[in-house]
Amino acid sequence: MTSHRRKTNRWLRRSIPSYLVLSTPTILFSALLLYVVGWNFYLSFTNWSLLNPKIGFAGLTSYVQVVHQSYFINSLIHSSVLAVVLVAVGNGLGILLAGLLFFINSSRLRTVYLSIIIYPLAISMAINSVVWLWLYNYRLGVNWILTRVGLPAVPWLFSRSLAFPSIMIITIWAYTGLATLFYLASYINMDKSVIEAAMIDRAGPLKILRSILVPNSLNSFIVSTALLLIFSLRIFTVPYVVSGGPTNTLLQTLVVYMYYLFTTEYFSQSAAVASIITLIAVAIVIPYALIGIRRWIRT
Repeated sequence: MTSHRRKTNRWLRRSIPSYLVLSTPTILFSALLLYVVGWNFYLSFTNWSLLNPKIGFAGLTSYVQVVHQSYFINSLIHSSVLAVVLVAVGNGLGILLAGLLFFINSSRLRTVYLSIIIYPLAISMAINSVVWLWLYNYRLGVNWILTRVGLPAVPWLFSRSLAFPSIMIITIWAYTGLATLFYLASYINMDKSVIEAAMIDRAGPLKILRSILVPNSLNSFIVSTALLLIFSLRIFTVPYVVSGGPTNTLLQTLVVYMYYLFTTEYFSQSAAVASIITLIAVAIVIPYALIGIRRWIRT
């Protein structure tokens, strides 16, 4: 019993400093985050604006004013559609690209291709947006290729039906690498004997992907979906840079609309939109994360 206590005390002496080092910045960051979120919620219940420089409590007035504005409904629809498309297409492409990378025998070649796929994540979204602005140029980029093969030029950013889908293409291109990374990690960590047995039974790569790899990568799906949802709700740089400001309703998302209200000095309404975005993210992501945590604990 005494030796067991000594071992426990040694373990505690060794572990406590490590836990303190790791937990201190986490606690400080969490406290700062909660303070900022709480302060934003407080501002959303006031009447603070350019016309009301004296902050006063106004209850739900800012929320009522915001949800009755057509710009808010428009931006909410855009953000919702973007979230659904990014999650669906991002996961779908991530599964396929990770499958292609998994069946490359050379680890060096696989690393090269993976680096290319995740490269958009490594650079600023502002740079990504500028690159795609050139690609969407009416006379250059994609349209230059289309006109050379006898097809008509496409007004990517000047058409009401194509403007927002063009933004979706940029976000999918930028964030698909994230999903690919998680799925590839899941595939690589699977039991090799099961895959080898399937190959002995003459199962092709597509069948192995469909029957073995994808069904056993639910954890990657949970993490990828949660992160893609978060990124889709915070999309700001792409529509802002591509449209040249926050006033283009064809490309306006919730975050862009929040920024527009802030720049026009409707501070409490801007805080109300920020609070709505936070509540949507919490309502979707946290239950999803809890499901993932329970699954990991069971396994």
